[in-house]
Amino acid sequence: MYRALILTGIAGVGKSTVADAVGGILSTAGCTTAVVDTDMLAQFGPAPRGWPAGGFHDELKCLNLAAVWANFRAAGARVLVVAAIVDSAALRARYAASLADCELRVVRLTAGADTVRQRLYQRDTGDKLERHLRALDAGEPAPDVALVADFTVTNDRPAVAVARDVLDRSGWSGLTG
Repeated sequence: MYRALILTGIAGVGKSTVADAVGGILSTAGCTTAVVDTDMLAQFGPAPRGWPAGGFHDELKCLNLAAVWANFRAAGARVLVVAAIVDSAALRARYAASLADCELRVVRLTAGADTVRQRLYQRDTGDKLERHLRALDAGEPAPDVALVADFTVTNDRPAVAVARDVLDRSGWSGLTG
């Protein structure tokens, strides 16, 4: 059985860090695991004319994820851990279609605004930092968690502890030995 875990949440919540920790735990336990940050799958621009805002890059991420997963699977991966912003039921369905042969879990990570702000200042600069801080301060509307995520985990501990919580709550702790 193939499995995919998508970690979602706002910019700066720790999706990539926790994804790396989950991948490390699973790999150390002998489970052949791949980790993908979808931001790296859509470094392309500008978007072609005629695409709605965000729509092109989301579609490109899903198309590229399907291709990358096929390659990882052919190389022997059994589990894929993905860091991605999934903010609608439609986008969740699109990601699920990209990972059609996988048992899928989507986990929403949350963290306090001060924690997220600190993380953003540590990693971002310039326009990207300003855009992420504006979105944080505006209190972007949270997606309907019941339609997007299977459950929510607060990222307020070391990444390995959060990763273990994610695996336990996913019912996948048995993959670790």
